[in-house]
Amino acid sequence: MSNVLFYTHGKDDLKRVVKAVIEEIRKTETISDIPINPEEDRLTQKEAAKFLGISVTSLISWKKQGKVPYYQIGRSIFFSKAELLKLARKNSELSRLRKK
Repeated sequence: MSNVLFYTHGKDDLKRVVKAVIEEIRKTETISDIPINPEEDRLTQKEAAKFLGISVTSLISWKKQGKVPYYQIGRSIFFSKAELLKLARKNSELSRLRKK
């Protein structure tokens, strides 16, 4: 299967696509390797929604459906950034995490 080319794309196009895919995979691998300071780990509903790239309404809906883990202290709701990252890696259809 040497020198197999796609009809609509050349060898250089294929190389660019493969490099881009590998770069995206590397980005997701390094996300979980970054240590998160416990003080920076706690997010409010608004911060968690922004972090996931969704509306607060969607986040509340997901919370009620049990799709995202959360913590409640009194009447305050908090989310763990580390747990949201872990969830986003496992369930890419739930998250539209913004690439930074």
